[in-house]
Amino acid sequence: MNKQKISKILAVFLIFLLVFIDYAFPLRYINDMPDEIRVIEGSQQSFDFKLPKVIKINFDTSVVQLKNEPLTINTLKEGKSDLEFYLFGLLPLKRVTLNIVPGVYVIPGGEPIGVKVKTKGVMVVGLSEVIGIDDRVYKPARDAEIRTGDIIVSLDGHDVNSADDITRWLNQAGDKKISVLIERNDRILEKWIKPVKAKEDENFRIGLWVKDHTAGIGTLTFVTEDNKMFGALGHPITDSSTGEIMSLSEGEIYRTEITSIEEGKKNKPGEIRGVFKDESSPLGYIEKNTPFGIYGYINGVKENSSMIPVALQSEVRPGPAKILIDLDNSGIKSYNVEIQKTTVQSIPSSKSMIIKVTDKELLDRTGGIVQGMSGSPIVQDGKLVGAVTHVFVNDPTKGYGVYIEWMMSEVETDKYKAVSG
Repeated sequence: MNKQKISKILAVFLIFLLVFIDYAFPLRYINDMPDEIRVIEGSQQSFDFKLPKVIKINFDTSVVQLKNEPLTINTLKEGKSDLEFYLFGLLPLKRVTLNIVPGVYVIPGGEPIGVKVKTKGVMVVGLSEVIGIDDRVYKPARDAEIRTGDIIVSLDGHDVNSADDITRWLNQAGDKKISVLIERNDRILEKWIKPVKAKEDENFRIGLWVKDHTAGIGTLTFVTEDNKMFGALGHPITDSSTGEIMSLSEGEIYRTEITSIEEGKKNKPGEIRGVFKDESSPLGYIEKNTPFGIYGYINGVKENSSMIPVALQSEVRPGPAKILIDLDNSGIKSYNVEIQKTTVQSIPSSKSMIIKVTDKELLDRTGGIVQGMSGSPIVQDGKLVGAVTHVFVNDPTKGYGVYIEWMMSEVETDKYKAVSG
């Protein structure tokens, strides 16, 4: 091989090396972009890299505009556009579908609420032995393969809506073998079980502990702009002993007066304590208990409540933000937090971002995130981006937040479903 050919090969190699060194990181960022990005009409989406000149993008100029330094997408109108990335205008690198949806506004919450729910059927929270009148030990529920977390729907053909119903129908059935319908993992199963007459009180029992209602305090996240529907908590109401989502029969939310706050400490979560106000007049009615909070109809919020836009996850970024909450019955205030990490989620999860409380006043009063703050709105750049969901047990200054996009998916109107996919 002559020197001229060697020189040409070296020159090509050096050019390739320079291109690789200069553009490897942008190429990696492009490759890591999701296949679909959802953005709000009229909004701007920026990325943390500059597009090299050797990379060209084909797109619909009637729908979006692009700028570089860094790469920024400006949306012009509702619709779709494929962003097609090419190296040297020839080699295809990536196709990203840009889905532009109409903007949505909500009234942000922050108000503490009392929550009461009654389960659909009764939830099994524990199994036990029964000592019969013959002094023998029986395990009827366990022998019938009933598990904690199961929902008992009916006994011997009778609907079950409370723990008292179980006692009533068991005593009516006596010692005959009866049918038990249970709900497990969204399936209805039939079990057969023979009640045992207990030595303790001569009532018939089947050896289980159940729960038919629960109550607690949380935070209102948002109210729809028509002042009719609400979302709160950001996570489901679960049974404390089983961790299962409680199947809802009915429920209400109430205005709440905060009575005290237990400061959160390492390995000991704090808590907001309060009392329900005017239980004869609920603030709203719960329709659903979902992985992303509770939802229902509200009797209205304060007049002249201001609305703010809802952000999609593509608009949420690490950096300063605020959470809204009322800690002392004097009104909702905003407190400084930092969004430390965001997660690209194609599958909804209540752990979408990590937040850290940086506000000195809030740290002095609560130690960070405490029980009862679940649902507190997270606001960034004037938009509702999410809600507080969980506290880190080993560090109460930190916790998780859920993207508001996932909460919107539970609102039963076409307008809000459009923004949540």
